[in-house]
Amino acid sequence: MRRVIISILSALTFAAVLAFFPDQYFTAVLLYFLLFFGVSIFLSLRTYRQGAASAREIAKGKPLFEIDEKEVNKLLEKDKELINEYKKFARASFMPLLTLPIFLLLFTILFPTLPHLAESVLGPYIGAYLARFLGYAAIFMLFAAISLATFKPQVMPRIVRNLRVYEAGLVIDRALGLKSPIEVSEYKVNEERKFIEFRLNNQIFRVYYKDIKELDAVLSRLLKPLKQ
Repeated sequence: MRRVIISILSALTFAAVLAFFPDQYFTAVLLYFLLFFGVSIFLSLRTYRQGAASAREIAKGKPLFEIDEKEVNKLLEKDKELINEYKKFARASFMPLLTLPIFLLLFTILFPTLPHLAESVLGPYIGAYLARFLGYAAIFMLFAAISLATFKPQVMPRIVRNLRVYEAGLVIDRALGLKSPIEVSEYKVNEERKFIEFRLNNQIFRVYYKDIKELDAVLSRLLKPLKQ
């Protein structure tokens, strides 16, 4: 939902700017994509800082359970299906690149024509500025719709290399703190491959451990199903 709101607001903002400066459409498109990636980076950094602050607060208590990286690496070597998962993820990640020619085609066709067409058709009724605005808004909204439909974030499970369990919550990889109770939307136990997965918001965490029943008992005390 956040991506949708940001995309709509960005489209309307750039459409309003181009309505005043119609000759700067190349610069506007470049800034549009820079803003898209810039906002994504900013949100990621903010999430990281919040997680690190929570980790420091949770770690003030006494650890109740710990999984170190060496043990995780041994189990990863035995998980033969992991390579296939990475291959599928890599193929899916390259799929959005196939839409690049579509963006280039739309860019070369729509920007020089659609705003001027809207101005000539709608201008006498609603004014030249508003007509150009609607033309540019239609283009940017089309770009946003294609981006949201094709550039869907691929969710690859995050392998937890180091886990410490405290009464107050979990510290993952020494940098991310999750305070208890942790509401998760998914919780899966894979006894054959020796891991437990849980989904928190848009992130999937995978925890490997030699004794899955023990790990399940520990995590079940802190993780709660998300209330619908």
